[in-house]
Amino acid sequence: MTSVLDDWLQPRPGGGAGGVSDRFSRLRSPVDERRDGEADADHPDAGLVSTGPQTRFHERVTYGLRTVLNAQAPGDLVAVSRMDVLLGPDRRARPDVSLVDDLAASDDRRTCYLAEEVRLVIEVVGPDSAAPDRDLRPRHYAAAGIPHFWRVESTDCRPFVCSFELDADGAGYQVTGVHHTRLAVDAPFPIDIDLERLPR
Repeated sequence: MTSVLDDWLQPRPGGGAGGVSDRFSRLRSPVDERRDGEADADHPDAGLVSTGPQTRFHERVTYGLRTVLNAQAPGDLVAVSRMDVLLGPDRRARPDVSLVDDLAASDDRRTCYLAEEVRLVIEVVGPDSAAPDRDLRPRHYAAAGIPHFWRVESTDCRPFVCSFELDADGAGYQVTGVHHTRLAVDAPFPIDIDLERLPR
C-alpha cells in the first residue's frame, strides 16, 4: 500500500537553478552546518520535524533589512529572504537575507541561487545560531566566493551590523566596519540604513 506522502518530498522534474540539480540526495549539508531545530535545506534529512521558534527581533530585522535594501538597490540587484544558496556540489545554506542578481531573482520557479549570483549574504544572530553565524557560515560563504557578508547582532534588541568583504586572495572575510545606529557602506553599492528606524 502506498501513502499520499510517499512522493511528498521529491522535487519536481527539471527543478533546480539554472540547470543545477535540486535533488535532496545531492545537496546534503553536513550535520554541523544545520541550525538547531530547523528542518529545511540546511539539513534536509531532518524530515518533518518542525522548525524552532523565531524571535520577533529576528523577524523584524530580517524584514527591515530586506525592505530597505530593495528600496536602495540598483535595478540589477534584488534582496530576498530565506532562499537557498548553493555553496558547492554538496553544500547549501539559507541566509536570512541575500542580495542576488535581478535576472536570477526574476525567475519565480527558482528554489535556490548559485553562489556567483549572490553579492551579499546577511545572517541575523540568534540564541541557537550564534556559533555557526559567527564562524562556520562565514567560512563557507567566503570559500564559495560571495563578496560581502553582514552579521547582525543585538544589544537589548537593538541591532548593530558587522560588515565584511572578501580579502584580496579570497581566502576569508575582513572586517569593513561595525555599525551601531547607522550603516553606511559603498559596496556592494552605496547603502545608507538607519538601523534604529528599520521598517517593521
